[in-house]
Amino acid sequence: MPNHPSKYREALQIQREIAETLNKSTNLQEMLQLSLERLLDLMALETGWMFLTEDEKSYELVSSHQLPPALENNREELMYCYEGYTDCDCLQLYWKGYMNQAVNHVKCARLELAVDYDMGETRGLTHHASIPLTIRGKKLGLLNLASPGRRRFHEDELVLLETVAYQIGSAVERTRLHLQHTEEEVHATTRYLVDAYANVEKINRQFGNILNRSELFHGIMQELHDHLPSWTHTAIITMERGRLSVQSRSDPHGPKEVFDAEQEINLSQPDLVRRAYVQQRIMQDHEQSLHFSSLKGHEPLYSTAFPLFMPERPEETFGVLLLSRSTSSCYHLEMGMLEGLANQVSMGIERIRLHEEWEALLVDKERNRLARDLHDSVNQKLFALSLTSRGLQGLIDENEQTITEAVQEIQQLSKEALTDMRSLIWQLRPDHLEQGLIPSLTEYAQKIGVDLFIEAPDAVNLNQSCKEALWRIGQEALNNIQKHAGTSKATIIMESDPHHFMMHVVDQGNGGAAETQQSLGIRSMKERTEELQGSFHMNSENGKGTTITVRVPIHKKGR
Repeated sequence: MPNHPSKYREALQIQREIAETLNKSTNLQEMLQLSLERLLDLMALETGWMFLTEDEKSYELVSSHQLPPALENNREELMYCYEGYTDCDCLQLYWKGYMNQAVNHVKCARLELAVDYDMGETRGLTHHASIPLTIRGKKLGLLNLASPGRRRFHEDELVLLETVAYQIGSAVERTRLHLQHTEEEVHATTRYLVDAYANVEKINRQFGNILNRSELFHGIMQELHDHLPSWTHTAIITMERGRLSVQSRSDPHGPKEVFDAEQEINLSQPDLVRRAYVQQRIMQDHEQSLHFSSLKGHEPLYSTAFPLFMPERPEETFGVLLLSRSTSSCYHLEMGMLEGLANQVSMGIERIRLHEEWEALLVDKERNRLARDLHDSVNQKLFALSLTSRGLQGLIDENEQTITEAVQEIQQLSKEALTDMRSLIWQLRPDHLEQGLIPSLTEYAQKIGVDLFIEAPDAVNLNQSCKEALWRIGQEALNNIQKHAGTSKATIIMESDPHHFMMHVVDQGNGGAAETQQSLGIRSMKERTEELQGSFHMNSENGKGTTITVRVPIHKKGR
């Protein structure tokens, strides 16, 4: 190293500036080009070039500055590696291990060739200094520097160049390792995405023909658990009668059937699932808690929520597909892949919905056919039997009391059977609720001979499924009154608050219905109420009549 203080400071300044230059770019060739130009400027040299080597048979010119025209204009012939070409002395010495430090004076075979073949101006250059680029004994390349009229470098300059060359070699190795690491990460990501796309296709094929909702959800969870193991926790949350409900979930132990319902849809405390559902956007989070007890395992994880809906009907969101894992959020390509999976889940749910509608249409068609057949056959025969018994009664002598009583009984039974048949035919009609819940109950009571009084709000704001269930419950209650209460009068009181709707069916008949709690009709009313997440209560003491109270949550239409 130089002993003179000013030269020492100059050497340190050169090293510092080269270090700063090496850090200006992450592109290897750009970094080496800038460093070479800065080094030549700092040391007042005219030209230089740098080779990087892989082995003794290959090298690459990665940077050069102000080459003489003979070399600049004949780069292809003089500066690049060709198979079988015996290269210049500097590289030969370097590859054979004779150049472990800076060499002051190397005769350049490339410049000799340019002179011999009259390839252009060399500016009087014949020799250059060569400094090996090494790191921990590993050969990385060679730095050549030259200036016209300058044949030798001072010893302290060579030491400085070796130090700079070590800086450059370290930067080259660091950049190569970074590129190698990046390439390995890219390969790993590519491999993951290729495998994941293949697995998504497997998942799609597995549930493509499932027409049962529960089977679909369980199948999706099983396939996600088997084919996308990086997503350790998964769940399907769907909208059921106005509530977001966890239908199925999976964790490292496998898929599970659950039913965990959120109380209502609002954004006062918007968690990941509800924001994805309401805003119909993919949401990611790893800090906010979820409002479902069965999803507490997702909370310390990175979660992504995909809304489930059909693009052509965005107003009808089915629910949310929730995926969670311990590693960071989705890559861009991975997000696209999983969004495609969510679309497939949406199509699976939509396919089942359409299948259910098709089955309902078949049921309605069959009920309509049955109502028509009953009207055209059994109903007409019962009517004829009623007329015949009435006419027969007029032909019988009043003294034949036994026959008269039998004919009267036939007439009464045929009348009751005709009433029941007309009621059954009316129930089977698929359009019984088109006129509204209150008019339908009123008309049905008239059909079965019950004098009904209804007290209700001006507007009954219920969705179709809720109206259907309340209609069936009211129908069953009126049937029980007509058959068992010993009275022909009944009252239905309807009332509501912002969150619930209540229907009371009251009669002042015999009571005692509590003794028949397990009857099919009462069980049916309870089940229909429970399907709406409501409550059913019956008070029926002997001699004090019966009151049935149904309380259900109010769901917005379309939800």
